[in-house]
Amino acid sequence: MLGMISCTKPVINFGNNYSNDNATNVVTVDTFGIRLSTVFLDSFPTSGTGSMLIGRYHDPYIGTVTSRSYSEIIYPSALPTLTSLAQFDSLELIFRINKSFYGDTTKVQRYLVSQLSSVLNYPGTQLQFFNIDSIPYDPTILGSADVQINPTAGFTSQKTGDSVKIRLPDSQGKLLYNLLYNQSDTVKNATTFRGFFKGLTIYPDTTMPGAIYGFRDSMFIRLHYHEPGVVYQPLFVDFPYVNKPNQFNRITADRTGTPIQNISEQNPEIVSTATGNAAYLQPSTALYVKLLFPTLGNLLQYPDYLSVLRATLTIKPVDGTYSPIYALPPLVNLINTTQANTLGTTAAIGTGGLVIDYLYGANTAYTYDVTSYIQQAILRGVQDNAVNGIMLTIPSPAYNTTFNRVVVGDQFSPLKVNQISLNIFYASYY
Repeated sequence: MLGMISCTKPVINFGNNYSNDNATNVVTVDTFGIRLSTVFLDSFPTSGTGSMLIGRYHDPYIGTVTSRSYSEIIYPSALPTLTSLAQFDSLELIFRINKSFYGDTTKVQRYLVSQLSSVLNYPGTQLQFFNIDSIPYDPTILGSADVQINPTAGFTSQKTGDSVKIRLPDSQGKLLYNLLYNQSDTVKNATTFRGFFKGLTIYPDTTMPGAIYGFRDSMFIRLHYHEPGVVYQPLFVDFPYVNKPNQFNRITADRTGTPIQNISEQNPEIVSTATGNAAYLQPSTALYVKLLFPTLGNLLQYPDYLSVLRATLTIKPVDGTYSPIYALPPLVNLINTTQANTLGTTAAIGTGGLVIDYLYGANTAYTYDVTSYIQQAILRGVQDNAVNGIMLTIPSPAYNTTFNRVVVGDQFSPLKVNQISLNIFYASYY
């Protein structure tokens, strides 16, 4: 019955490759069931990515996502010579946007900064920081700034180009100023300074969600001072960003009230029928989509079956779940995976060739050539295909530096035009 439903049989001449009568059908089948699930893969590295991710936004399908950054500061590379007449003016933290973002950029974002109370050392035997890691910090807020960012144009509402500036306490500034004035060993020895000024964390005000923005890993603290004279001479010295491999982002998601609110490290895989007939892909919050083809091996039992000629997989994001605010990832890879949800080799040719149809939605899709995968899967049999399959992923470096996501409808999705589908073209006898 499965072979008779939704099939077409154009007659194509294949010579003597498949039959003795010099004529063979090509049958198209699109009725194989696909088991879809959302997989939670817990932690992933976020250090040394070259991007500070800071902000907070709410997504009705994924939840409220928050990201904060941890970084280190070092003393100036060249210490200024301050005269006894020089005077301290102000201290500020400066960091610059890199034009990446996810969420509603029309909203004002409040950024807060606090000083770390522990140095940025890897926990235990780790060789990098992960999304779930954190460093203790002094809860006292050193400074804050309300900023609206236009990432595509590359400027902020502070009218300082692409920079965000946060004024820091004068008490902190005068302390650093006195160290410079006295040419203290603290500002000459990296280890000593690291123990004195352990680093900073920048994070969003949780009451003002809007978007998560990417910033360059080149922030610095600027100390302003001046030398008195007939002409006012403003001067400054920078305490630059240091130890780029140690900079990392802590990314958290509150999924309360979403279709996937029950997914967790203890419950790492949920079938799509339990999550609104959809599965959810967003690697930056540890979400992946798994595809199983449990009945694929049955094709060998078709009395007219010769061999698979071609197979295409079409993945259609559910209409209404994406927009310029909730953007789709331009590239999505298919990777072989196991029952334990380990990731293996590539399972398809290309990265989907995303086509976006914002007007009607029906034509938005990722399409893959999975001929080789299907040919091998058929030979592996029903038992293997029931537990081993394909995982949807986003390639590096986007998987841990962007928040683009996909909501994939399963074959029971009420939106018939937005369902995942597998089309197999096989050679058949008459």
